[in-house]
Amino acid sequence: MKIPSFFTGCLLVLLSSLSSDARESRTFTNLQGKKIEAELIDVKDGKVRLLFNRKTVEVPVNTLSAEDQAWLAEQSSKPALGADEKKEGDAASEYTEVMFTDDFTAADFGKEWGHYKSESILKGGVLIGRSIDVKDHAGCDSVKFEGRQDLEISVKFNFAGEEAERFNVWMDDKDYTGSHAGHICSVFISPTGGNISDAKTGAFENTIYEKRKGGAELDDATKEMLAKKTVNFTIDLKRETWHTLVIKTKGDLVTVSVNGYEIAKMQSEGVAHPTKSVVSLSTYANDVHYDDFSVRAAKAAPAPAAPAAP
Repeated sequence: MKIPSFFTGCLLVLLSSLSSDARESRTFTNLQGKKIEAELIDVKDGKVRLLFNRKTVEVPVNTLSAEDQAWLAEQSSKPALGADEKKEGDAASEYTEVMFTDDFTAADFGKEWGHYKSESILKGGVLIGRSIDVKDHAGCDSVKFEGRQDLEISVKFNFAGEEAERFNVWMDDKDYTGSHAGHICSVFISPTGGNISDAKTGAFENTIYEKRKGGAELDDATKEMLAKKTVNFTIDLKRETWHTLVIKTKGDLVTVSVNGYEIAKMQSEGVAHPTKSVVSLSTYANDVHYDDFSVRAAKAAPAPAAPAAP
């Protein structure tokens, strides 16, 4: 097997957005003295799998330094950390209240589901996302529930066709009128990148949305403010492969993980909206497949006791 080309370059470092509970990264050195900092996944059949820049790479063990080979021999007896394993479940979760769950094994959508501009179907135990006309509006499949502030949304996804470009996970409040469609925040995922956005106080706040929709020029202060309402990230995801997305909101913080690794986070005031009551999957344009979709909430703090009567 050809040695990956990154060994011919200078020292490279894993992006700092990997989750803090990931295994410790290590500087590996090959026989030519070139170095790379990566995270060990496992050792099998004379090859070591490493997580580098969110990609899994294989390297023949015998191309590494004697020190690395000895260290790998010690590690091989420890449980492997699969690149696709979800580490969020290693510790007890605070998101204990199940608001909605669907594994899409039913013959049709349940009554909890709503659809807008969507031709999505259930087939083979998955939701196949489809839009009627993405130039008009992305196909949107949503569930409603009693509003909560802090949510954990988990869904498996697969860019399964040539038309599969990206999808958004929206968190909205069906009763909120201060932003277009009650949008609170969203996470967008494509095979190469995505973003987290505060929609409530950002681009979908009513005044700003109407100006943008009408083609009006935004002033510099508004543009500067909007730039702080979105966090962009890069990622490298294989098509025709299942991945797992986990989104967590806690107060004004959103954290996004893919395949068990934290890839981005954003802190913004709109995220702290107290009653997120709708979660939607919006598909651009077709053939994003979804499975094992769930929405959980952190239990709300008990209301303060009423003062005792005099």
